[in-house]
Amino acid sequence: MRLAALAAGMFLVLTGLAAAQPYETPEVLLEAFYEPYFTGEFYADESPFRSRALQALYDNDAAITPNGEMGAISFDPYIDGQDFDITEFEIGAAGIAGDDASVDVTFLNFGEPRSLVYELVMEDGGWKIDDVVSTNPEDQYRLSEIFAEAAAMYQ
Repeated sequence: MRLAALAAGMFLVLTGLAAAQPYETPEVLLEAFYEPYFTGEFYADESPFRSRALQALYDNDAAITPNGEMGAISFDPYIDGQDFDITEFEIGAAGIAGDDASVDVTFLNFGEPRSLVYELVMEDGGWKIDDVVSTNPEDQYRLSEIFAEAAAMYQ
């Protein structure tokens, strides 16, 4: 019993360390970020992957959402859906301009093509997710705009 608790605690420490490290390239960041979708072992806290600006949007959404309500995000914007069965996953080459980068991520989710553009920033010695844009013709969105629209509803 104690061994199982120790193993679970070590897993949380290790996954926390994996998420807390600085990512030297945009591709390495996105590989680490998407790893749980293939292993089933999700991070307890995704904030180390997010820029300060994106984390502020998540924090503000949590603060303004009334108790018992869903909040701005009613789906997983990183897979463009609620459930997932990801195949043919590809991370494109990063376009880097100073401390900003853009990376295309494509995959099939339940056989349906998905295409996302990650806007990244260099912060605290590593790359962080700053925004996500869905370029899927039937469901286009920008993550930061979803948060902005929700925040406007509560003002």
